Amino acid sequence: MNQLLIIGLFVGMVVVILRFRTLNKKLHELLAENYQVGKILVRRDMELTDANTRLTALDQNKSEFVSVAAHQLRSPLTGIRWTLKMLLDRDLGVLNQDQQKMIEGGLQSAVRMIDLVNDLLDVAKIEEGRFGFTFRNTPPERLLEPLLQNLHHAADAKGVAVRATISPHLPSLSMDADKMAIALNNVFDNAVKYTPPGGAVTVSVTPATEGLEIKVTDTGIGIPEQQLRQVVTKFFRAENAVRFQTSGSGLGLYVVKNIIHSHGGTIDIANATHHGTVVTITLPTTLQEHDHPRQKPSLAIAHTDSV
Repeated sequence: MNQLLIIGLFVGMVVVILRFRTLNKKLHELLAENYQVGKILVRRDMELTDANTRLTALDQNKSEFVSVAAHQLRSPLTGIRWTLKMLLDRDLGVLNQDQQKMIEGGLQSAVRMIDLVNDLLDVAKIEEGRFGFTFRNTPPERLLEPLLQNLHHAADAKGVAVRATISPHLPSLSMDADKMAIALNNVFDNAVKYTPPGGAVTVSVTPATEGLEIKVTDTGIGIPEQQLRQVVTKFFRAENAVRFQTSGSGLGLYVVKNIIHSHGGTIDIANATHHGTVVTITLPTTLQEHDHPRQKPSLAIAHTDSV
């Protein structure tokens, strides 16, 4: 009996030892495999870091190239624009009907190119952190009055009605008036551009909770529902917008979004109930400390020497 017990214990110990050796071998194999995987992961991490460094440098070079190219293009384009304008104003002599028509077409093309160059410059400044802001306490009426006059002129030329309602006693805002004018001009211009003749653009400016709300509603072509979130991204234009208006860079609303967000505000773009688009912008009365964009001051205000 004792012999059987001893033999059983011996066999059990042998089994345990064999299992331990097997497990120990598997453990060593797993450790070796993990070591190899770790080496591969470290190598991949170094490769990704190197690739990211190269991509960052390429992106910076791209932004610098766009900025330099746009600056170089803007001066001659502006000169062409004013030369064509002088011809149309008959400062250099009388034009016949065919000459006037050709020069008008050339002037429109020059203006479109200048707008594109300005958009590229604004985007380059945003991406390089040079789209600086100077915030001052500004009454909204002072900003809105000239912008609404321009809106009326553009709408009248196209046969689009404009209805503007500005509530009295609006709160003053902490804003960069020049940058905010770029943003609102872009929204107003889009409303007219994508509204067919006979349509209407409605602008309402009202006090909101701790701020201001600007709502721009048009009876234009609207935006495909599935593309609403994409319209504020770079170089994106909705399918129906491309068909309706072939020219356009797809940069305007990207710039608008960055300006509004840098003021601590929000922008919401939706389709109107029946037809058209509603753009709702909210701006706080006072820019909070954490809302201030940490950017270098820009050397020049965009669009000041090209319109």
